[in-house]
Amino acid sequence: MRISQDKIQEIKNAVSIVDVISGYVQLKKTGNNYKGLCPFHQEKTPSFVVSEEKQIFHCFGCHEGGTVFQFLMGIKKISFPEAVKEVAEYAGITIQYEEGYDPSVKDEMEILYEINVLAAKFFAEKLYQSIEGQSARDYLEERKIKLQTQRNFGLGYAPDSWSALKNYLEEQKVDLDKAGELGLLDKKEQGTYYDKFRDRIIYPIFSTNGRVIAFGGRILNPNAKGAKYLNSPESKLYSKRKVLYGLYQSKEEIRKLDKAILVEGYMDVIALFQAGVKNVVASSGTALTDDQVKLLSRFTKNIVVLFDADTAGQNAALRSIEILLKNNFEIQVLTLPEGEDPDSFIQKFGKDEFEERMKRADNFLEYQMKEFGRRGLLDDPASQTESVRALVRNIAFIEDELKRELHIRNIAKKFNLREKLLESELDKFLSENAKKKSFAAEREARTMQKPEALPQTNDEFKIYKNGLGKKFEREVIELLFEGNEEIIGYIFDHIQPDEFIDDNYRLIATKVYELYRKDIIQPSDLIDALEDESLKDFVRSITLSEEVISKKWDELNPDGGIKKDIMKYTIDLVKRYRIARIDELIKETNLKLANANEEEVIELLDYIRELQSEKKLINEAEEL
Repeated sequence: MRISQDKIQEIKNAVSIVDVISGYVQLKKTGNNYKGLCPFHQEKTPSFVVSEEKQIFHCFGCHEGGTVFQFLMGIKKISFPEAVKEVAEYAGITIQYEEGYDPSVKDEMEILYEINVLAAKFFAEKLYQSIEGQSARDYLEERKIKLQTQRNFGLGYAPDSWSALKNYLEEQKVDLDKAGELGLLDKKEQGTYYDKFRDRIIYPIFSTNGRVIAFGGRILNPNAKGAKYLNSPESKLYSKRKVLYGLYQSKEEIRKLDKAILVEGYMDVIALFQAGVKNVVASSGTALTDDQVKLLSRFTKNIVVLFDADTAGQNAALRSIEILLKNNFEIQVLTLPEGEDPDSFIQKFGKDEFEERMKRADNFLEYQMKEFGRRGLLDDPASQTESVRALVRNIAFIEDELKRELHIRNIAKKFNLREKLLESELDKFLSENAKKKSFAAEREARTMQKPEALPQTNDEFKIYKNGLGKKFEREVIELLFEGNEEIIGYIFDHIQPDEFIDDNYRLIATKVYELYRKDIIQPSDLIDALEDESLKDFVRSITLSEEVISKKWDELNPDGGIKKDIMKYTIDLVKRYRIARIDELIKETNLKLANANEEEVIELLDYIRELQSEKKLINEAEEL
């Protein structure tokens, strides 16, 4: 439904999120928030937190969260417009539609979803209830896929016909142009439609919340023309780079085990799931993307990469490591015997043998070293040099300095190299990564007006060596989500968004600054505006955490008056943050003195004096 954004905002602000959620969950007040057992997953200890002040909820167990609208969408399995309508009725508000909109007409997205549901129903009926579906039933029986598993994944059959689905959709009064948009039908030169999927096993592709968004089809006749696998094209419902096959069926098990297994194809997911290995997803024939990894990070940060044992599969495994490391995943890689894939292995050897092999999975570094050795890339000094560089390059994506050092030590031991030599190589990659981040931030900054900022250091990662910079940045981010205009304004008067060194913090600060300039400061609105679900999850978790800064404010003023001390704390934090940045610049400038000529030495010393003067002024000032 096209309801104006102003009206949606009015509806959201008119209700108490605590009152609405209390209708479904027993909540108990704890501090400033409310706590209860999460309705979205089974738990014995409450980890579901609701904030009346911020008008958001978040579960620290399963990571579901959002506003009152997202809660109703999840608990009642309804669409966003339906959730808005329900909250409006609860608040006694009459919905006003945008001019020219007929509320009796369905939303276009809902129409597309309904067409996919009709198609899925058609394919399922053809699989289970038609004579022509016998070949498909025989194929699934041969692959040992049980009936219950078929139903769990919504499998179907597209008959060997040019018009069976088209005729069915016409009977259901479906707009064929929209079915064409979804890739269910193709159009001839004369302009008439025909079925795209013919004589194929159909694998519906579900969104994370269980809606059919696309289809994959495997050809049954090996002698038929056409690709072995055929997938729906990109549409308003489906972007393959943002979807993981099987995540809807597997997400609860992934949360429960805090680990996901990443495989390549539909049948790998289905076979493992049927065997009882239910924490499995597939990239579905596409190279693993950043969007897919961010989606998975909502459920776990631990992954086992399990691709086919052939060269193509192992190449894909090697490529996936970098993108997973960039997103802070703990990575293991499981290699199957030559000629096996997850489907064939689980069928031959069963779940017990599979789980035994899982226990022996290599960490990403061990896997890379073994794979390089298998390919003969460690046989001579030249190839060995490039292989070691590739290993160190991946280690540079790891944020945790201790983990980096341990991996460097392992490589040094494996290749009998000096750790200092590898650390020097690592520093080059870290510096290169920092420059890339800085360039991206500058590019982002050019689109926005910013307050004056401190100059950036060349090696931005240095400030993180003792965790100081990241600690400051996290606390600043927490303050931005307090819904306090004075605090947000003060922060952006003294720290510009692209000064944030951490990628995620910089993205968050940039979005908050953009909305602040439009007078939007309500925490729930700021979180909603973040496009990345993993960032939304992160912000909800830090703003509703029991370790949130407000605990420190209580310590500052145990007798009350917390609001007054928030500003005091903010001023102090910003001062300490800027002093830390100046100290880093002074250290960096001192290092440059060693290689400077006489003229440069004079300039550098002048710069150091300027920085020291600025630091003194900040220390002496009550406010900046």
